[in-house]
Amino acid sequence: MKNEKANTQIQRNQINWKTVLIFVSIAFSSQCGGGFAAGATPWSYFFANTGFYGMLPRVIQPYFCLFMPLLVAAINCFIIYFFMKFAMDFQTFDYGNFLKKYGSRFLGGKLAKPMQIVYEFNFNWLLIVCMALAYSSSGSALSELFGIPYLVTTFIVGIIMLLLCMQGADLVRKNAVFMSGVIFVTLLIIHIPNLFYYITNGNLANELQVMSNSMNKGIASGGGSFIKYLLTAFCWAYVFSGQNLGGFGAYVNHAQLFVEKKTLRVAVILSVVLNWFFLEMTVFNLAANYSDILEYWKSGKAVYTIRVVQNGIGGEGVKAVFLTLITVSIFFATISTAINYAQGFNDRVLNWYQKKAKEDIAVSNAKRNKRGMFLTLFYIILTWGVSQVGLTSLVSKGLTIVSFITLFTLILPTIINAIIGWEDKKKME
Repeated sequence: MKNEKANTQIQRNQINWKTVLIFVSIAFSSQCGGGFAAGATPWSYFFANTGFYGMLPRVIQPYFCLFMPLLVAAINCFIIYFFMKFAMDFQTFDYGNFLKKYGSRFLGGKLAKPMQIVYEFNFNWLLIVCMALAYSSSGSALSELFGIPYLVTTFIVGIIMLLLCMQGADLVRKNAVFMSGVIFVTLLIIHIPNLFYYITNGNLANELQVMSNSMNKGIASGGGSFIKYLLTAFCWAYVFSGQNLGGFGAYVNHAQLFVEKKTLRVAVILSVVLNWFFLEMTVFNLAANYSDILEYWKSGKAVYTIRVVQNGIGGEGVKAVFLTLITVSIFFATISTAINYAQGFNDRVLNWYQKKAKEDIAVSNAKRNKRGMFLTLFYIILTWGVSQVGLTSLVSKGLTIVSFITLFTLILPTIINAIIGWEDKKKME
């Protein structure tokens, strides 16, 4: 008996690396979407944001962009760990039950229901924007690389998405490690050589000076102070983090993978570090091409890693290979994020209908695929239409709305719950 207890204790103290790998793969492929791989999301938040209806100023950021990914990583690490630990301890793997329990622990639970309602809206909006962003990033890449009209490229991507969502969702979910591996390898091949190239040839240093001069001119002309630029950078770093965290409802159910917090802690830290590393590499390469990409941005273009490659290391043959890899990485990043969101949309609607109609589970399951096909078609058409507003608008406005709402439905409640504290799952049992 003592030996059994001792073995159980040893198992609990060991890190389950298989679980770590699965979670890191899911987190990486979920957060490293098409906008990330295209460079559009980090550029819009860290370099040249378009403001947010007067609530956040329109500022072309200086060299603060190099440090903003670290702030994003710090926020993500704190929030993801505590909400995953909360889900694991209280066995709340459905985001509705999670938020109900989350909100019931302060102010007498008065905010629990409002949090659920507001987050429900936020998550639905995120589903639409992320799927539309998937079309936009892939469509923009094809359009800018091959000169095909944006309307046509997004339509092609939409057809591919429809086929995959109707037939390949299970395959995509089961191969999260493979999908993450493809994104991981392609982005490494693209960014590492170019990063060394831009550092050694002085491009990065020169462009950082350009950014510094731009800020100094802005300050001299009365456009703000150093503190204003710095605080604005902090705000946009949060916005980037907030739109990542807004999708927690899509993967909070993965908290059931974990048995004890040591494995959870390692998994969260590794996933955050991995995302920070790739985000930092992207930001450094964008910074090294700041002046060129700024003009590219002003002309309405949206896939900035193309400029990183075209201005970077190697001859035409090498650059052709890199541009192909960009297309591959954007496509896989798009698939890995969008398919899960589309499937999540189907599951939530079909589960709601089954409960509302009080339909027998066996009957519901038998009709699930056919109903899912029509739902997917509706979702594809809806989000394709939204994608026509363009990638830059989706990033700067659509995802920023998500970040604001996430502040009240997840960020602040997490801080409060972390301060209040709760017993570990092992103590509850």
